[in-house]
Amino acid sequence: MESDTLTGAPGARAFSEQLYRIREVHVEVEAILQSLAALQDDIPCARCTSVCCREVMCRESVDSDFLRFVLGPRVDDYGVNDGWYVPGSGCRLSYGRPLVCYEYFCAKYETQDVSAIRELSRALKMVYASAFAGQHILAVEDVSRISANKLRIVYDRLEALRDRANAALRQSLNARLGVKSSCGPVDDPGVTRDR
Repeated sequence: MESDTLTGAPGARAFSEQLYRIREVHVEVEAILQSLAALQDDIPCARCTSVCCREVMCRESVDSDFLRFVLGPRVDDYGVNDGWYVPGSGCRLSYGRPLVCYEYFCAKYETQDVSAIRELSRALKMVYASAFAGQHILAVEDVSRISANKLRIVYDRLEALRDRANAALRQSLNARLGVKSSCGPVDDPGVTRDR
Protein backbone atom coordinates (compact mmCIF):
# COMPACT_ATOMS: atom_id res chain seq x y z
CA MET A 1 0.00 0.00 0.00
CA GLU A 2 1.37 3.36 -0.99
CA SER A 3 1.66 6.17 1.54
CA ASP A 4 1.49 9.87 0.88
CA THR A 5 2.41 12.87 2.98
CA LEU A 6 0.35 15.65 4.46
CA THR A 7 2.34 18.26 2.56
CA GLY A 8 5.17 18.14 0.09
CA ALA A 9 7.50 19.65 2.72
CA PRO A 10 10.72 17.80 3.47
CA GLY A 11 10.43 15.73 6.63
CA ALA A 12 6.61 15.62 6.47
CA ARG A 13 5.12 12.50 8.03
CA ALA A 14 3.60 9.77 5.85
CA PHE A 15 -0.08 8.94 6.30
CA SER A 16 -1.79 5.74 5.23
CA GLU A 17 -4.25 5.40 2.40
CA GLN A 18 -6.88 4.48 5.04
CA LEU A 19 -6.40 7.82 6.77
CA TYR A 20 -6.90 9.61 3.46
CA ARG A 21 -10.15 7.69 2.91
CA ILE A 22 -11.27 8.60 6.44
CA ARG A 23 -10.42 12.23 5.72
CA GLU A 24 -12.51 12.17 2.53
CA VAL A 25 -15.61 10.77 4.26
CA HIS A 26 -15.10 13.05 7.27
CA VAL A 27 -15.17 16.09 4.95
CA GLU A 28 -18.38 14.76 3.35
CA VAL A 29 -20.03 14.31 6.77
CA GLU A 30 -19.08 17.85 7.77
CA ALA A 31 -20.61 19.19 4.54
CA ILE A 32 -23.85 17.32 5.18
CA LEU A 33 -24.08 18.56 8.78
CA GLN A 34 -23.51 22.13 7.62
CA SER A 35 -26.18 21.70 4.93
CA LEU A 36 -28.64 20.45 7.55
CA ALA A 37 -27.89 23.45 9.75
CA ALA A 38 -28.32 25.82 6.80
CA LEU A 39 -31.83 24.45 6.23
CA GLN A 40 -32.98 25.83 9.58
CA ASP A 41 -35.53 28.61 9.15
CA ASP A 42 -33.97 30.82 11.74
CA ILE A 43 -30.26 30.67 12.50
CA PRO A 44 -29.72 32.75 15.65
CA CYS A 45 -25.92 32.82 15.21
CA ALA A 46 -26.30 35.17 12.24
CA ARG A 47 -27.69 37.98 14.41
CA CYS A 48 -26.16 37.06 17.78
CA THR A 49 -24.37 39.91 19.53
CA SER A 50 -22.46 37.55 21.83
CA VAL A 51 -20.73 35.16 19.42
CA CYS A 52 -19.51 32.03 21.18
CA CYS A 53 -16.83 31.27 18.59
CA ARG A 54 -13.46 32.07 20.15
CA GLU A 55 -9.86 31.38 19.18
CA VAL A 56 -9.47 29.07 22.17
CA MET A 57 -12.13 26.76 20.66
CA CYS A 58 -10.72 27.03 17.14
CA ARG A 59 -7.28 26.05 18.43
CA GLU A 60 -8.27 22.37 18.61
CA SER A 61 -8.18 22.31 14.80
CA VAL A 62 -4.48 23.14 14.79
CA ASP A 63 -3.52 21.36 18.02
CA SER A 64 -5.10 18.02 17.04
CA ASP A 65 -2.93 15.91 14.73
CA PHE A 66 -6.07 14.47 13.12
CA LEU A 67 -7.70 17.83 12.41
CA ARG A 68 -4.39 19.21 11.13
CA PHE A 69 -4.35 16.24 8.77
CA VAL A 70 -7.94 16.93 7.69
CA LEU A 71 -7.15 20.60 7.10
CA GLY A 72 -4.00 19.89 5.14
CA PRO A 73 -2.27 23.05 3.88
CA ARG A 74 -5.22 25.19 5.03
CA VAL A 75 -3.79 24.93 8.55
CA ASP A 76 -1.36 27.71 7.57
CA ASP A 77 -4.32 30.15 7.26
CA TYR A 78 -5.07 29.93 11.00
CA GLY A 79 -5.25 33.32 12.75
CA VAL A 80 -3.62 33.45 16.18
CA ASN A 81 -6.03 36.17 17.36
CA ASP A 82 -9.39 35.05 15.93
CA GLY A 83 -8.75 31.44 14.94
CA TRP A 84 -11.04 30.71 11.99
CA TYR A 85 -13.67 33.30 12.94
CA VAL A 86 -14.12 36.35 10.72
CA PRO A 87 -16.15 39.10 12.42
CA GLY A 88 -19.32 39.77 10.46
CA SER A 89 -19.19 36.60 8.38
CA GLY A 90 -18.47 33.70 10.77
CA CYS A 91 -16.27 30.64 10.42
CA ARG A 92 -13.91 30.37 7.45
CA LEU A 93 -13.77 26.58 7.63
CA SER A 94 -15.92 24.30 5.55
CA TYR A 95 -14.12 21.22 6.93
CA GLY A 96 -11.66 20.38 9.68
CA ARG A 97 -13.69 22.20 12.29
CA PRO A 98 -13.21 21.26 15.94
CA LEU A 99 -15.89 18.76 16.92
CA VAL A 100 -17.20 21.19 19.56
CA CYS A 101 -18.55 23.19 16.61
CA TYR A 102 -20.87 20.29 15.82
CA GLU A 103 -21.86 19.29 19.34
CA TYR A 104 -22.65 22.72 20.74
CA PHE A 105 -26.08 24.27 20.37
CA CYS A 106 -26.96 27.26 22.50
CA ALA A 107 -30.37 27.68 24.13
CA LYS A 108 -31.54 29.85 21.22
CA TYR A 109 -31.72 26.68 19.13
CA GLU A 110 -34.08 24.96 21.55
CA THR A 111 -37.13 26.37 19.77
CA GLN A 112 -36.07 24.86 16.45
CA ASP A 113 -36.21 21.31 15.21
CA VAL A 114 -32.53 20.45 15.50
CA SER A 115 -32.81 16.97 16.97
CA ALA A 116 -31.45 15.22 13.85
CA ILE A 117 -28.48 17.60 13.64
CA ARG A 118 -27.78 17.18 17.34
CA GLU A 119 -27.89 13.37 17.14
CA LEU A 120 -25.64 13.27 14.08
CA SER A 121 -23.19 15.75 15.58
CA ARG A 122 -22.86 13.68 18.74
CA ALA A 123 -22.47 10.54 16.64
CA LEU A 124 -19.60 12.20 14.72
CA LYS A 125 -17.75 12.68 17.98
CA MET A 126 -18.36 9.06 19.00
CA VAL A 127 -17.06 7.66 15.68
CA TYR A 128 -13.56 8.60 16.81
CA ALA A 129 -13.73 7.41 20.43
CA SER A 130 -10.98 4.99 21.53
CA ALA A 131 -9.02 5.37 18.30
CA PHE A 132 -5.64 4.66 19.90
CA ALA A 133 -4.77 3.49 23.42
CA GLY A 134 -8.26 4.41 24.65
CA GLN A 135 -7.91 7.98 23.39
CA HIS A 136 -10.27 9.93 21.17
CA ILE A 137 -8.65 10.55 17.79
CA LEU A 138 -8.43 14.29 18.54
CA ALA A 139 -6.15 13.53 21.49
CA VAL A 140 -3.85 11.13 19.63
CA GLU A 141 -0.48 12.85 19.17
CA ASP A 142 0.47 10.90 16.02
CA VAL A 143 -2.49 9.55 14.05
CA SER A 144 -0.15 7.62 11.75
CA ARG A 145 0.36 5.20 14.69
CA ILE A 146 -3.29 4.06 14.72
CA SER A 147 -3.54 0.42 13.61
CA ALA A 148 -5.01 -0.55 10.26
CA ASN A 149 -7.71 -2.57 12.03
CA LYS A 150 -8.77 0.41 14.18
CA LEU A 151 -8.77 2.68 11.12
CA ARG A 152 -10.99 0.19 9.31
CA ILE A 153 -13.46 0.28 12.21
CA VAL A 154 -13.42 4.10 12.24
CA TYR A 155 -13.92 4.19 8.47
CA ASP A 156 -16.88 1.79 8.62
CA ARG A 157 -18.51 3.84 11.41
CA LEU A 158 -17.92 7.04 9.50
CA GLU A 159 -19.45 5.63 6.32
CA ALA A 160 -22.52 4.51 8.28
CA LEU A 161 -22.78 7.99 9.78
CA ARG A 162 -22.50 9.56 6.31
CA ASP A 163 -25.41 7.36 5.16
CA ARG A 164 -27.51 8.41 8.18
CA ALA A 165 -26.65 12.06 7.62
CA ASN A 166 -27.56 11.84 3.93
CA ALA A 167 -30.89 10.23 4.86
CA ALA A 168 -31.57 13.03 7.36
CA LEU A 169 -30.69 15.64 4.74
CA ARG A 170 -33.01 14.03 2.17
CA GLN A 171 -35.76 13.87 4.78
CA SER A 172 -35.28 17.53 5.68
CA LEU A 173 -35.23 18.62 2.04
CA ASN A 174 -38.33 16.54 1.29
CA ALA A 175 -40.12 18.08 4.27
CA ARG A 176 -39.28 21.58 3.00
CA LEU A 177 -40.55 20.67 -0.46
CA GLY A 178 -43.64 18.90 0.89
CA VAL A 179 -42.60 15.55 -0.58
CA LYS A 180 -43.43 12.37 1.28
CA SER A 181 -40.26 10.50 2.17
CA SER A 182 -39.64 6.82 2.69
CA CYS A 183 -36.79 7.68 5.05
CA GLY A 184 -37.48 6.91 8.67
CA PRO A 185 -36.18 8.79 11.67
CA VAL A 186 -32.46 9.11 12.23
CA ASP A 187 -31.49 6.13 14.36
CA ASP A 188 -28.96 6.07 17.15
CA PRO A 189 -26.14 3.68 16.09
CA GLY A 190 -26.06 2.12 19.55
CA VAL A 191 -29.76 1.23 19.58
CA THR A 192 -31.08 -1.95 18.04
CA ARG A 193 -34.68 -1.93 16.93
CA ASP A 194 -36.96 -4.97 16.62
CA ARG A 195 -38.03 -5.55 13.05
